[in-house]
Amino acid sequence: MSTTDRKPAEDTLFPGEAGNHPSRDLTGLTLDDFRVEKLLGRGGMGEVYLATQVSLNRPVALKVLKPDFASNPTYLGRLKTEATAVAKLNHASIVHVYTLGCVDDIHFIAMEYVQGTNLKEYIVKKGALDLALAYSIMRQTGQAIGAAGEIGLIHRDVKPENILMTRKGRVKVADFGLCRDQEGGGLHLTQSGVTMGTPLYMSPEQAQGHALDHRSDLYSLGVTF
Repeated sequence: MSTTDRKPAEDTLFPGEAGNHPSRDLTGLTLDDFRVEKLLGRGGMGEVYLATQVSLNRPVALKVLKPDFASNPTYLGRLKTEATAVAKLNHASIVHVYTLGCVDDIHFIAMEYVQGTNLKEYIVKKGALDLALAYSIMRQTGQAIGAAGEIGLIHRDVKPENILMTRKGRVKVADFGLCRDQEGGGLHLTQSGVTMGTPLYMSPEQAQGHALDHRSDLYSLGVTF
């Protein structure tokens, strides 16, 4: 799910998900140190809100798990996986995670708010990219995926919608909700043989539910490019 101010695509596969969950809007609530300002978009697992971190007076994006999943250990695990995985990374081209929280059974991740758009929306709006910009996006995204791979993280959902772009042309890779940590057994939340990700961009081994390593992300990165 994107942390930009545009509604994200909803083509990520979540086994057992009906896709007809009731809508809600948490605008106006305060969750710990975060005052919810407005809804930015909805995805398969939850919603993303723009919020203000009151103590530091800074904008943040809150990724909130949908109520239907709040008591489901698998989805709670995925939310924790995303926060834990990204917290291990400190890279300029990866969306930073600030904290994982829960207030009144509302589970959320507070993360860096990226003001801009995602790569898919940018191309739809602007058309084909010039070579210099295309190269810059490829370089920054490749460095981000490479940094994740160096510590054993497989993103598993690399696609244009998860490549955020700031207004100054900086790239931020987002949505590690499906990631797998090769070095941390506690983050293996997918059953053997279950396919997760976005079919158009996934590697053959991922589509077949086989074991993955960093090369699967490289394949998806190649399709994106």
